Amino acid sequence: MPFNVQSRRRPALLALADHGAVKLVAQLDVRLNSSIGRVEERLRLYRLARILSFSGDGYLYALMGCVAVAGAGPLGVAFTRTAVLAFLVEVPLYFVLKRTFRRRRPYLIVPGYPRIHEPSDEFSFPSGHTAAAFLVAYLVYVFFPSLALPMYLWAVAIGLSRVVLRVHFVSDIFAGALLGTGLAMGAVWLGWG
Repeated sequence: MPFNVQSRRRPALLALADHGAVKLVAQLDVRLNSSIGRVEERLRLYRLARILSFSGDGYLYALMGCVAVAGAGPLGVAFTRTAVLAFLVEVPLYFVLKRTFRRRRPYLIVPGYPRIHEPSDEFSFPSGHTAAAFLVAYLVYVFFPSLALPMYLWAVAIGLSRVVLRVHFVSDIFAGALLGTGLAMGAVWLGWG
């Protein structure tokens, strides 16, 4: 079962993991991750996945902000200000969600699915890399629409790379995408830029 049932401080919300839709999602996650793992082994995608994952570690976001400020004038400043403020909400919320759900990494749960990459922490839900990538992709869509398609393709690739690296379930990726997009939408709606 994907949720950490061994934790003594298991939140009451996670008792739902034993029933209904959550259990179905957990079973589907295991099947999808097993299939993706077989594809990764056949196509040897580790290096590509590692590069894509690294591109979502955060360094590129800082560079994008600097480039936007330097090259796009007031629009670039608004983009960067909105991104910084959105990340000031995203990062702590991400940590709270990780510690609340305490979902173990796929390589700890899926039989015959060994660890091939060292994650930054012990829990998988939601994907912080994916949340950050979709947060930035949405802001690019709002401030620089002509760049939206490549940014969204890059965000999807980061999410998929995290599954290929066996550190996230597919549902972790969907949750991260929703988290990042929702926070970016909220930041734009609040006029943080």
